[in-house]
Amino acid sequence: MKAHARREGPCHVVVIEGSADVAASARLREVLLGTLDTGAMKIVCDLSATDFICSDALGVLITAYLKVHGRGGFLRLANPQPRLRELFRTTRLDHLFDVFPDVASAVAKA
Repeated sequence: MKAHARREGPCHVVVIEGSADVAASARLREVLLGTLDTGAMKIVCDLSATDFICSDALGVLITAYLKVHGRGGFLRLANPQPRLRELFRTTRLDHLFDVFPDVASAVAKA
């Protein structure tokens, strides 16, 4: 898995590419929580190139959501593939996260 952050308008976009499995969860934690540590309040996770998310990586997303939400900010998900959309629906995390069809629409709503 590759993960990196970039600025897009008022948001920090965290791009997650490949499989966010147990071995990759530490890297995801480093990038996502590191973005929060810079004071970011508006985060969009670009899942367009993510093909798998394990429970550890879901935990990282939830932790980041709770931290930024507690500060009055947001963490949104953009363009999850059908398999991930089903995972969010099954785990009911689609009720926690705002899910957008693409990064542009998630940023535009900021």
